[in-house]
Amino acid sequence: MATGAQPVWAGHEFRLDPAKLPQKLVYATRNAAGDVDITVNQNGCVLKRQLDVSGLPLNIALPVNAFSGVAARAMYTGPENVLVTLELMHHDPELCVPLFVGHDLEGIARDWQTWSDLLGLPMLIVDEDGVTRTLDESARNVIKDKSHARRHHAMFTERRPRFLARRRMGTLGCRMVLDGVEIIARD
Repeated sequence: MATGAQPVWAGHEFRLDPAKLPQKLVYATRNAAGDVDITVNQNGCVLKRQLDVSGLPLNIALPVNAFSGVAARAMYTGPENVLVTLELMHHDPELCVPLFVGHDLEGIARDWQTWSDLLGLPMLIVDEDGVTRTLDESARNVIKDKSHARRHHAMFTERRPRFLARRRMGTLGCRMVLDGVEIIARD
């Protein structure tokens, strides 16, 4: 999934605490439509904003399953500075919900895992090219498997060790039951 440019909320550092829900956040949009008011809880979130053209109020309730995952995005702000954002990723960039923006990489990693576990969503990474990948896909791209395949010789394919060739007990399809009386005399 490809996403757009830097999100609107990436200019200000903040953190929504996953341990204290519900949480509220207000940020300004790039256009003159006004502020976006977001309330996040463990069931999803509610976005309140005004429509661009008419200015009418718009409330959007988004359940957790409307999001594709909890995404982390890193942006270089200087030669040694990295700004990382954590967000609930939606296929519509205007409906993505920010959770954390800051320079604290350990805090972001901790919150990333916590939000993912709390909401039951996968952990995603937004690459520099704007493509969103799961954490597993990104790890596979970084770590290449350099192991070699085992050698298989044709002469060993027909031969099996003796312990693997043992016969198993079969069934006759019927079961013999003996019933009788003990005939040994006892004093």
